[in-house]
Amino acid sequence: MNQYQNAPRGFHVEHRRTNPLKVIGIMLACALALLLAVYVSVALYFSGRFMPNTTAGGMSLSLMSSSEAEQSLKNKLDDYTLSVSGQGLDLKLTASEAGLAVNTSAVIDDMLSDVNPWLWPFQIGAQHDESAKLVAGSSGTALEDAVKAAVEQVNANATPPKNATLAFDKATKTFNIEPESVGTALDADAVVKVAEDALSALNRRAAITTDQLQQPTILKTDERLKSAIETANVMIAANIPLTMDDYPLATVDADLVAQWITVNDEAQATLDETALGSWVDQLVQANNTVGSARTYTRADGKQITVKGGVYGWEIDRDALLAAVKEGVSTGSTQEIAVPTVTHGETFKGPGVQDWGKRYLDIDLSEQHARFYDESGALVWESDIITGIPDGTHDTPDGVYWMNRKESPSTLKGYDGDTQIYETPVQYWMPFVGGAIGLHDAEWQTSGFGGTKYADGLGSHGCVNLPPDKAGELYAIVQGGDVVVSHW
Repeated sequence: MNQYQNAPRGFHVEHRRTNPLKVIGIMLACALALLLAVYVSVALYFSGRFMPNTTAGGMSLSLMSSSEAEQSLKNKLDDYTLSVSGQGLDLKLTASEAGLAVNTSAVIDDMLSDVNPWLWPFQIGAQHDESAKLVAGSSGTALEDAVKAAVEQVNANATPPKNATLAFDKATKTFNIEPESVGTALDADAVVKVAEDALSALNRRAAITTDQLQQPTILKTDERLKSAIETANVMIAANIPLTMDDYPLATVDADLVAQWITVNDEAQATLDETALGSWVDQLVQANNTVGSARTYTRADGKQITVKGGVYGWEIDRDALLAAVKEGVSTGSTQEIAVPTVTHGETFKGPGVQDWGKRYLDIDLSEQHARFYDESGALVWESDIITGIPDGTHDTPDGVYWMNRKESPSTLKGYDGDTQIYETPVQYWMPFVGGAIGLHDAEWQTSGFGGTKYADGLGSHGCVNLPPDKAGELYAIVQGGDVVVSHW
């Protein structure tokens, strides 16, 4: 009997069917609930944990918790070394030598701040590089000091960079631009920057390339060099004869001026005053005659070399320097008469007689004096007695001017502040200040000349003359006459 046989008659039994849409809805709800549960579970899993495919400085942090990542970072630091190499530099530093310092907890927390666990569906398959937040550092200046010391050693034998400058072409007598060059010297600050960047990311190698070489600061394309060439070419146009008493000392020309032109840090052509000054100093030293050795032939044929004294030509160094500098700056071709502080009667070049035919010749070796007039004729001569040759009372040699003449006069001698003699003379003709000169010496009764000056009859430095000869010379000589005292 089926299930409907006992149903009351007159009643219709209705069969209920399940709604397919409702079933689908329930299934979807269950699926969504499951997905939500999975989503939330995964999100909770990644709270405080890194996403897959996460790296930092070559270290994998995938799926690590903060503590696991921190331990991994500490392990990396324990065996960390930094190699800074390239362009002749080869420096290896341990973590300690580099002064490596990392706040591992703060670094990991900073990296984890990029993880949004609720967006894991979008992040789980992506690549995550946290190297930018792997910030290490050097405590103190350990890294900088080590790198700069190594760079200094490299640079000791390196070629420094060379700025573009001006080069003188001797053939065309013009200046042209000489290009810059880099050289092989390292830029210490640039190398330190590369090393610090590598250390901050815990990279084990800092590669030094040509980018870390010292660079020239003035390039051939610098517009200022064009103006510098114009200035330099004006200066080398100078052609200045330098004369002293119409005697040619030198000519300041293009080849010489080119040696004095430099390009400064502002790419300007300037005159190197140090180089110019050195050249002027050499010119002055070579041509000053005061105190210098001069060789001449006396009228009687004796060749004499004399050195010392105050007579002669002394160039005004500063005035000459200023005149040459001014002439070069304008490209002058005008002759410059060399300015002097003192001058002789004539100048025919260094090392030769720079006085005229009129002079008094005191021959210390012959113990004989001679006076020549303007024509060179011998107009007076006499035997003499000069100073005691003891290193203190010697009659000085050299070329002098006759300072003055005085008649009568009293000679006074001193030993320090103590007056040791006072001697009246009739004729006094000093030529070394007011202390040494020629005068009559009537007390020399045994005669003059020979070796008397060395045999106990020598003076305190003056030139003793017989009274009559002193009178004759006094009548001839004038203040300003040249006196040559020599051996």
